[in-house]
Amino acid sequence: MSQLYFFRHAQASYLSDNYDQLSPLGEQQAAQLGKHLVRKKVNFDRVYVGPLQRQKHSFEIVATSYAEQGLAFPKAISLEGLREHVGPRAMRLALPQLIEKYPQIQTWFTEIKNNPQLKSRNNLLAFQYFMNEWVTGNIEVEKVQSWAMFRSVVSNSLKEMLTQTGKGETIAAFTSGGTIAAITAEALGIADETRVAAMNFSIRNTSFSRFFFSKNQFNLMSFNELPHLEKEMITFV
Repeated sequence: MSQLYFFRHAQASYLSDNYDQLSPLGEQQAAQLGKHLVRKKVNFDRVYVGPLQRQKHSFEIVATSYAEQGLAFPKAISLEGLREHVGPRAMRLALPQLIEKYPQIQTWFTEIKNNPQLKSRNNLLAFQYFMNEWVTGNIEVEKVQSWAMFRSVVSNSLKEMLTQTGKGETIAAFTSGGTIAAITAEALGIADETRVAAMNFSIRNTSFSRFFFSKNQFNLMSFNELPHLEKEMITFV
Protein backbone atom coordinates (compact mmCIF):
# COMPACT_ATOMS: atom_id res chain seq x y z
CA MET A 1 0.00 0.00 0.00
CA SER A 2 1.29 3.45 -0.94
CA GLN A 3 0.72 6.81 0.72
CA LEU A 4 0.30 10.17 -0.98
CA TYR A 5 0.65 13.44 0.93
CA PHE A 6 -0.88 16.56 -0.59
CA PHE A 7 0.51 19.74 1.00
CA ARG A 8 -1.15 23.10 0.68
CA HIS A 9 1.34 25.92 0.14
CA ALA A 10 2.23 28.26 3.01
CA GLN A 11 0.50 31.62 3.44
CA ALA A 12 0.69 33.73 0.30
CA SER A 13 0.53 37.53 0.09
CA TYR A 14 -3.23 38.08 0.22
CA LEU A 15 -4.45 41.42 -1.25
CA SER A 16 -0.91 42.43 -2.25
CA ASP A 17 0.22 43.32 -5.77
CA ASN A 18 1.66 39.83 -6.12
CA TYR A 19 -0.38 37.20 -4.31
CA ASP A 20 1.80 34.42 -5.71
CA GLN A 21 4.62 34.78 -3.21
CA LEU A 22 4.92 33.65 0.37
CA SER A 23 4.45 36.15 3.16
CA PRO A 24 7.06 36.27 5.95
CA LEU A 25 4.64 34.25 8.08
CA GLY A 26 4.24 31.79 5.21
CA GLU A 27 7.99 31.21 5.14
CA GLN A 28 7.90 30.44 8.87
CA GLN A 29 4.98 28.03 8.36
CA ALA A 30 6.84 26.12 5.65
CA ALA A 31 9.93 25.92 7.86
CA GLN A 32 7.85 24.46 10.68
CA LEU A 33 6.37 21.92 8.27
CA GLY A 34 9.85 20.87 7.18
CA LYS A 35 11.03 20.48 10.76
CA HIS A 36 7.97 18.40 11.60
CA LEU A 37 8.50 16.01 8.68
CA VAL A 38 12.17 15.61 9.58
CA ARG A 39 11.31 15.01 13.23
CA LYS A 40 8.75 12.37 12.25
CA LYS A 41 11.27 10.79 9.85
CA VAL A 42 8.90 11.01 6.88
CA ASN A 43 10.85 9.99 3.78
CA PHE A 44 9.48 10.47 0.28
CA ASP A 45 10.20 8.42 -2.81
CA ARG A 46 8.95 11.12 -5.18
CA VAL A 47 7.86 14.75 -4.89
CA TYR A 48 5.58 16.61 -7.30
CA VAL A 49 5.30 20.40 -7.27
CA GLY A 50 2.83 22.69 -8.97
CA PRO A 51 4.03 25.53 -11.25
CA LEU A 52 3.05 28.45 -9.01
CA GLN A 53 5.72 30.35 -7.09
CA ARG A 54 4.00 29.87 -3.72
CA GLN A 55 3.89 26.12 -4.33
CA LYS A 56 7.53 25.92 -5.41
CA HIS A 57 8.80 28.12 -2.58
CA SER A 58 6.96 26.01 0.02
CA PHE A 59 8.65 22.92 -1.41
CA GLU A 60 12.06 24.61 -1.38
CA ILE A 61 11.81 25.57 2.28
CA VAL A 62 10.80 22.04 3.28
CA ALA A 63 13.65 20.59 1.18
CA THR A 64 16.06 22.92 3.00
CA SER A 65 14.95 21.49 6.36
CA TYR A 66 15.97 18.02 5.15
CA ALA A 67 19.27 19.28 3.73
CA GLU A 68 20.16 21.00 7.00
CA GLN A 69 19.94 17.62 8.72
CA GLY A 70 21.93 15.87 6.02
CA LEU A 71 18.86 13.98 4.82
CA ALA A 72 17.97 13.16 1.24
CA PHE A 73 14.92 14.80 -0.31
CA PRO A 74 13.79 14.07 -3.88
CA LYS A 75 14.13 16.69 -6.58
CA ALA A 76 10.89 18.35 -7.58
CA ILE A 77 8.91 16.93 -10.48
CA SER A 78 6.94 19.79 -11.97
CA LEU A 79 3.31 18.91 -12.65
CA GLU A 80 1.12 21.50 -14.35
CA GLY A 81 -2.06 19.81 -13.11
CA LEU A 82 -1.23 20.82 -9.52
CA ARG A 83 -1.87 24.46 -10.41
CA GLU A 84 -4.71 26.17 -8.53
CA HIS A 85 -8.04 27.07 -10.16
CA VAL A 86 -8.36 30.56 -11.64
CA GLY A 87 -11.31 31.67 -9.52
CA PRO A 88 -9.66 34.91 -8.31
CA ARG A 89 -8.80 35.97 -11.86
CA ALA A 90 -12.27 35.01 -13.10
CA MET A 91 -13.84 37.16 -10.40
CA ARG A 92 -11.67 40.17 -11.25
CA LEU A 93 -12.67 39.93 -14.89
CA ALA A 94 -16.35 39.56 -14.06
CA LEU A 95 -16.48 42.06 -11.19
CA PRO A 96 -18.28 44.93 -13.01
CA GLN A 97 -21.02 42.54 -14.12
CA LEU A 98 -21.17 40.91 -10.68
CA ILE A 99 -21.70 44.24 -8.92
CA GLU A 100 -24.45 45.09 -11.38
CA LYS A 101 -26.18 41.69 -11.20
CA TYR A 102 -25.83 40.71 -7.53
CA PRO A 103 -27.05 43.25 -4.92
CA GLN A 104 -25.18 41.47 -2.11
CA ILE A 105 -21.84 41.82 -3.88
CA GLN A 106 -22.61 45.47 -4.59
CA THR A 107 -23.32 46.00 -0.89
CA TRP A 108 -20.02 44.44 0.18
CA PHE A 109 -17.97 46.64 -2.15
CA THR A 110 -19.92 49.76 -1.16
CA GLU A 111 -19.09 48.96 2.47
CA ILE A 112 -15.39 48.76 1.54
CA LYS A 113 -15.53 52.25 0.03
CA ASN A 114 -17.13 53.59 3.20
CA ASN A 115 -14.89 51.60 5.54
CA PRO A 116 -11.56 50.36 4.08
CA GLN A 117 -11.01 48.22 7.19
CA LEU A 118 -13.63 45.86 5.79
CA LYS A 119 -11.58 45.18 2.65
CA SER A 120 -10.16 41.82 3.68
CA ARG A 121 -13.40 40.45 5.14
CA ASN A 122 -15.71 41.69 2.38
CA ASN A 123 -13.40 40.60 -0.43
CA LEU A 124 -13.42 37.09 1.00
CA LEU A 125 -17.20 37.09 1.41
CA ALA A 126 -17.65 38.28 -2.17
CA PHE A 127 -15.21 35.66 -3.43
CA GLN A 128 -17.03 32.85 -1.62
CA TYR A 129 -20.32 34.08 -3.10
CA PHE A 130 -18.79 34.22 -6.57
CA MET A 131 -17.29 30.74 -6.28
CA ASN A 132 -20.65 29.17 -5.44
CA GLU A 133 -22.14 30.72 -8.56
CA TRP A 134 -19.13 29.99 -10.78
CA VAL A 135 -18.60 26.32 -9.91
CA THR A 136 -22.25 25.53 -10.64
CA GLY A 137 -22.12 27.28 -14.02
CA ASN A 138 -24.41 30.18 -13.07
CA ILE A 139 -21.59 32.58 -14.00
CA GLU A 140 -19.51 32.13 -17.15
CA VAL A 141 -16.29 34.06 -17.61
CA GLU A 142 -14.66 34.15 -21.03
CA LYS A 143 -10.94 33.66 -21.62
CA VAL A 144 -10.30 31.73 -18.38
CA GLN A 145 -10.26 28.04 -17.55
CA SER A 146 -13.70 26.96 -16.34
CA TRP A 147 -14.20 25.17 -13.05
CA ALA A 148 -15.29 22.05 -14.93
CA MET A 149 -12.05 22.07 -16.93
CA PHE A 150 -10.03 22.61 -13.76
CA ARG A 151 -11.66 19.55 -12.20
CA SER A 152 -10.89 17.50 -15.31
CA VAL A 153 -7.23 18.58 -15.34
CA VAL A 154 -6.81 17.69 -11.66
CA SER A 155 -8.44 14.29 -12.22
CA ASN A 156 -6.10 13.51 -15.12
CA SER A 157 -3.04 14.65 -13.15
CA LEU A 158 -4.02 12.46 -10.22
CA LYS A 159 -4.30 9.48 -12.57
CA GLU A 160 -0.82 10.30 -13.92
CA MET A 161 0.62 10.36 -10.40
CA LEU A 162 -1.03 7.09 -9.43
CA THR A 163 0.20 5.41 -12.59
CA GLN A 164 3.76 6.33 -11.59
CA THR A 165 3.36 5.28 -7.95
CA GLY A 166 4.93 1.97 -7.04
CA LYS A 167 3.89 -0.45 -4.32
CA GLY A 168 4.77 0.78 -0.83
CA GLU A 169 5.98 4.19 -1.96
CA THR A 170 5.43 7.48 -0.14
CA ILE A 171 4.69 10.40 -2.45
CA ALA A 172 4.44 14.14 -1.77
CA ALA A 173 2.73 16.86 -3.77
CA PHE A 174 2.95 20.60 -3.08
CA THR A 175 -0.14 22.30 -4.41
CA SER A 176 -3.08 24.53 -3.41
CA GLY A 177 -6.36 24.33 -1.55
CA GLY A 178 -8.64 24.05 -4.55
CA THR A 179 -6.58 21.22 -5.98
CA ILE A 180 -6.60 19.32 -2.69
CA ALA A 181 -10.37 19.82 -2.43
CA ALA A 182 -10.79 18.43 -5.95
CA ILE A 183 -8.58 15.42 -5.18
CA THR A 184 -10.48 14.75 -1.96
CA ALA A 185 -13.71 14.89 -3.94
CA GLU A 186 -12.26 12.29 -6.31
CA ALA A 187 -11.50 9.98 -3.39
CA LEU A 188 -14.90 10.44 -1.73
CA GLY A 189 -17.00 10.58 -4.89
CA ILE A 190 -18.38 14.05 -4.15
CA ALA A 191 -20.30 15.39 -7.14
CA ASP A 192 -21.79 18.54 -5.55
CA GLU A 193 -19.42 21.25 -6.78
CA THR A 194 -20.53 23.76 -4.13
CA ARG A 195 -19.37 21.29 -1.48
CA VAL A 196 -16.02 20.92 -3.22
CA ALA A 197 -15.60 24.71 -3.38
CA ALA A 198 -16.57 25.04 0.29
CA MET A 199 -13.98 22.41 1.21
CA ASN A 200 -11.37 24.60 -0.46
CA PHE A 201 -12.00 27.42 2.03
CA SER A 202 -11.38 25.14 5.02
CA ILE A 203 -7.92 23.95 3.96
CA ARG A 204 -5.21 25.59 6.03
CA ASN A 205 -1.79 26.75 4.87
CA THR A 206 0.89 24.00 4.99
CA SER A 207 -1.72 21.45 6.09
CA PHE A 208 -1.50 18.00 4.55
CA SER A 209 -4.10 15.50 3.49
CA ARG A 210 -3.09 11.85 3.17
CA PHE A 211 -4.42 9.17 0.87
CA PHE A 212 -3.86 5.42 0.55
CA PHE A 213 -3.41 3.85 -2.86
CA SER A 214 -3.53 0.11 -3.45
CA LYS A 215 -4.77 -2.04 -6.32
CA ASN A 216 -6.47 0.90 -8.04
CA GLN A 217 -8.18 1.92 -4.78
CA PHE A 218 -7.59 5.55 -3.83
CA ASN A 219 -8.91 6.34 -0.34
CA LEU A 220 -8.75 9.30 2.04
CA MET A 221 -6.74 8.60 5.20
CA SER A 222 -6.73 12.07 6.80
CA PHE A 223 -7.72 15.60 5.82
CA ASN A 224 -6.25 19.03 6.56
CA GLU A 225 -3.75 17.93 9.24
CA LEU A 226 -1.74 20.70 10.87
CA PRO A 227 0.23 19.25 13.82
CA HIS A 228 3.23 21.52 13.28
CA LEU A 229 1.65 24.97 13.81
CA GLU A 230 0.53 26.74 16.95
CA LYS A 231 -2.85 28.47 16.87
CA GLU A 232 -1.41 31.94 16.26
CA MET A 233 0.35 30.74 13.10
CA ILE A 234 -2.70 29.15 11.44
CA THR A 235 -3.98 30.88 8.29
CA PHE A 236 -6.29 30.05 5.39
CA VAL A 237 -5.03 32.18 2.43
